[in-house]
Amino acid sequence: MVGKVLGFALVLVGSTLAGNVVASSYGARSRQLGQLRVGLHLLKTEVAYAMGALPGALERVAAGLGRPVADLFSRTAEVLRSGEGLSPGEAWERSARSVFPETALDAGDLEVLLGLAGYLGMTDRDDQLRHLDLALERLAVREDAARAEQAASERMWRQLGLLGGLALGIALL
Repeated sequence: MVGKVLGFALVLVGSTLAGNVVASSYGARSRQLGQLRVGLHLLKTEVAYAMGALPGALERVAAGLGRPVADLFSRTAEVLRSGEGLSPGEAWERSARSVFPETALDAGDLEVLLGLAGYLGMTDRDDQLRHLDLALERLAVREDAARAEQAASERMWRQLGLLGGLALGIALL
């Protein structure tokens, strides 16, 4: 009898933990979208006021962010400094595509980032600022949608883990 109760408790705890792990993964996308928005705000400030070289601005932005979002900015700076002769837009696109698999972002989020490639470092300051603002607005909408999805999905997975554990535990008794 003690073994059955212990087994039931282990199944319940294990399934509840599994449900919580899946639930927490939904928060990664909204956190990363928020970090991207912070990064683009910082980049916008650099473009508007700093007047420094783009690789240095990208490195300063990356220093204020966490991985994997910081990698987008730091890799772009690395590509620009590598001497490959890529334009800032090409470096941004290459970096966005290489960092994308390491993130929780979806294809629509990537498209917002790729939309900057034609303007970053390629047009005058005012045009770059307009496109950064547009990307920020689009990311804000996507972040709001991700937070709504996160709230619904987290609750569902937590409950599913608990209830699935109860059902499995009862079936095993």
